[in-house]
Amino acid sequence: MKARPFSVGRIALAVFLAASLQPGDAVAGPLEEIEVAAGFEVSLVAAEPLVMDPVDLDWGPDGKLWVVEMADYPMGMDGQGSRGGRIRVLEDRNQDGTYETSTLFAEGLQTPNGLIVWRDGVLVTACPDVLYLKDTNGDNQADETLKLFSGFGEGNEQHRVNGLRWGLDNWLYLANGDSGGKIVSHQTGEVLELGGFDLKIRPDSGEMEFVSGRTQFGRNRDDWGNWFGCNNPNPIFHFVLDQKYLARNPHFVSPPARRDICTGDSRVYPIGPIISHCDPKFRAIGAIPRFTSACGVIAYRDNLFGSEYENVTFTSEPVYNIVHARKLVPNGVTFESHKLHEGEVEFFRSKDPWSRPAGLRIGPDGALYVADMVREVIEHPEWIADELEKTLDVRSGEELGRIYRIAPVGAPTRPFQSLVELSLHDLVAALESPSGWQRDLVQRMLIWRNDSAAATLLQQLLRNTPMPQARLHALCTLDGLNLLTLDDVLTAMNDSHSGVRRHAVRCTEGFLSQSFDTAQLRGPFTKLVDDEASVRLQLAYTLGEVRSVWTGKLLAELLRQSGGDEYQIAAVMSSLNESNIEDVFTETRRTDRDAAEVPHLAAIAFKMGRSKPVATWISEVPSSPATWDALGLWYDELGSTRGRLKDLLTEKTSAQLQRLIADAREFVRDDSQQPSDRAVATKVLGYGADSYDSDVELLASLLTPQSPPQLQEAAVTTMLRIPHSNVPKQLLLSWSGLTPALRGHIVEGILSREAWIPYLLDVIQRDEIPRNALSLDQAQRLTQHRRREISHQAALLLERVDPDRAAVLKNYQPALALVDAGGRSLERGQMLFRKNCTSCHRLQEQGRNIGPDLHRLLNRSPAALLTAILDPNAAAESKYLQYQVVTVEGQIFTGVLQEETATSVTLGLANGETKTIVRAEIELLKGTNNSLMPVGLEKELSVEQLADLIVYLIDTTSRNQAE
Repeated sequence: MKARPFSVGRIALAVFLAASLQPGDAVAGPLEEIEVAAGFEVSLVAAEPLVMDPVDLDWGPDGKLWVVEMADYPMGMDGQGSRGGRIRVLEDRNQDGTYETSTLFAEGLQTPNGLIVWRDGVLVTACPDVLYLKDTNGDNQADETLKLFSGFGEGNEQHRVNGLRWGLDNWLYLANGDSGGKIVSHQTGEVLELGGFDLKIRPDSGEMEFVSGRTQFGRNRDDWGNWFGCNNPNPIFHFVLDQKYLARNPHFVSPPARRDICTGDSRVYPIGPIISHCDPKFRAIGAIPRFTSACGVIAYRDNLFGSEYENVTFTSEPVYNIVHARKLVPNGVTFESHKLHEGEVEFFRSKDPWSRPAGLRIGPDGALYVADMVREVIEHPEWIADELEKTLDVRSGEELGRIYRIAPVGAPTRPFQSLVELSLHDLVAALESPSGWQRDLVQRMLIWRNDSAAATLLQQLLRNTPMPQARLHALCTLDGLNLLTLDDVLTAMNDSHSGVRRHAVRCTEGFLSQSFDTAQLRGPFTKLVDDEASVRLQLAYTLGEVRSVWTGKLLAELLRQSGGDEYQIAAVMSSLNESNIEDVFTETRRTDRDAAEVPHLAAIAFKMGRSKPVATWISEVPSSPATWDALGLWYDELGSTRGRLKDLLTEKTSAQLQRLIADAREFVRDDSQQPSDRAVATKVLGYGADSYDSDVELLASLLTPQSPPQLQEAAVTTMLRIPHSNVPKQLLLSWSGLTPALRGHIVEGILSREAWIPYLLDVIQRDEIPRNALSLDQAQRLTQHRRREISHQAALLLERVDPDRAAVLKNYQPALALVDAGGRSLERGQMLFRKNCTSCHRLQEQGRNIGPDLHRLLNRSPAALLTAILDPNAAAESKYLQYQVVTVEGQIFTGVLQEETATSVTLGLANGETKTIVRAEIELLKGTNNSLMPVGLEKELSVEQLADLIVYLIDTTSRNQAE
């Protein structure tokens, strides 16, 4: 039974007729087939033909509903990329709660997926552009189209720029979509390489800036300016740190700005028949459903749903026809996110397998509105098996579309008051609304009016309204209008709500011109040092914008109060500069001489050319394991700037430093000392070219069976750091007496220095160590090395992997029959997983999350797993492709690009470790089209072993899903 269009008036009469649903059938979508949370009811407010393929919504100040329709999904109207996206305007003229009038505002757009009402029209994300569609004569039709920003990556339609959400700082925020791009502002000519960041823009001026994190679809915030995003397998991230501030200090490596706050299981609970068109190699038919298309996360910003829904977020999951609700629980400056309703329930779910909730919005009335795209096939053809795709109409349902409203049962309808004709007084008063949508729109409208007479009204609201959200918007609107006074800011810094105080601190940055006396802020800022976590985070950021000597002590106090919280520490470190670093360093050492931050502050001070406090530190510390540990961290963070030590340190300080290191050498030699302390002492060895030979010899002497394992590990780690030609020889001389873990560590370390690789290959060629000392991925790196002589020697020496993946897959097809026959060994499968997979994959508390997390992503069939294991490049997601970093000191690291910040990149390495490299230390960053998972695992696995491994993966994942 195919879905048929139906009118709003007939919806109550619709009946569910599909007694047995088959692939290709669709349910007509009556409300009776939709289940919502207890105490709520759902109504249909618009349907085809008034609306089709809706994916995002916004309301105008007149109450009209603007809808973006991604009608050309997937791959264009004709399957060849022809444009067909639309913008519609819906009207509820009789105010009965349903939209009965539809006007086509614009058409022929390329995959539009996000919009926001703006001045006389709308802004739309239509990759590769952000467009402004303008209505010049008031007929609800676009008369003018302006390209404001262009260059966004045109990847898979599920991975394109989207968003357009209003920020309290008077910027519009965009989600990256995972496709990046080289973005150009047509107004300013500025170009930004988007990379792993999201973006914020000012449409009127053409300004644009990076923002922390990368969101696939749907970046939104709560009332207080906390931003959230998601991607397919994860329903919510929190973007904890602010990119603008992190970029100020290139000498500090911050923790990841994006934090996965989702706790608990990733399972979801649909009620309809699950018809998967996805290639079974990517999602097995019958697999227990887990998040696979999470999108559109939003925070509930109203009071209609009651206090239970304060700090609640919603995420749509169109593959499984649901909307999922979660509760945000504050945890310092971030949150933990828990499923709101216990048990096998969801906030919204439909029995109709064609129901595809894609976009979510909280309406002017406080209800949740769901844009249901209504498609038979929601999977992109890229993920559908070619043979199956031939039997499908991947555009089936293109003429359908629904918009639902979910509200508490019997809740009185909040009457809509048009904002169009309001006086300035009444428009400011409209900020006192429980509706987050209304407050955001009114803030924009006041800025568009640009009437200085609003200042007095907004100042009165800031001081008198009992509603903290309204006080916050008054503050931010004054800031956006450039009408904010210092008295306004000081008033807001004394506000009873921490969210207002937090943004008041941020707003002080607008006053920091050369003529401003920053001493006026010292007292107010000092009072906030003991404030709530979010206020202290912003205070730490803002102090870095104040170039005054008194900021050092406040930053040091904030560092002391951080309690080790990595985000608070990062905010302080981002604010360090040449004018405050000495005071922060000195004050931190005064209050806690052994503070964990001391070596980091010492490194930053030295890089900033402030060697005096570093010299004082070196002159005062005793020879001890704690000192050597701190000095080791300091040396390591100095990186290539270690070459300036002789120039910036006095002769006396240099001599003291050498005495501390000489004491460490003697300590390492002393067998009577604790092995753990001797291991710490090795951290300061090998940092001077004049001691390379002796230090390598000393460390190599520790590589004996008589040395404790932790001392051997420390010796190997330190030796691999020393850029000396004798290191690989000394390490490999001890090969026969080393554990497998140390051998792996040594090989990986040798491969990190190009100059050492020929010696390793020569040793292998002489059969002094076996060829299988190299893992598959290591052998692959060598045969694909950028230096031709290395790749040529490796190709001749190492057994070449058969490049014909199709033949390999054919040869291993019998493994599938063995899986089907049963009787495989789970124990052998687990052993094979531990040996071959745990360096990059995590399963059943084993392994590491460098590659895809198998707990979350493994909805795959045996055939899918066979392909993924033997032909990993066939459909590797871009986020799991190899990148190579070459440092200025000549080290080479290859892995998955896990995180980008303004000052560093983090790679997940093939050995399961992670490596963060400061951008200032990067000589080359280069991506590839290859998966980090190596090709050629068949060289390690027989047909029978592969069957055991597949059975183990499926069995373990199934048990995890069932728990």
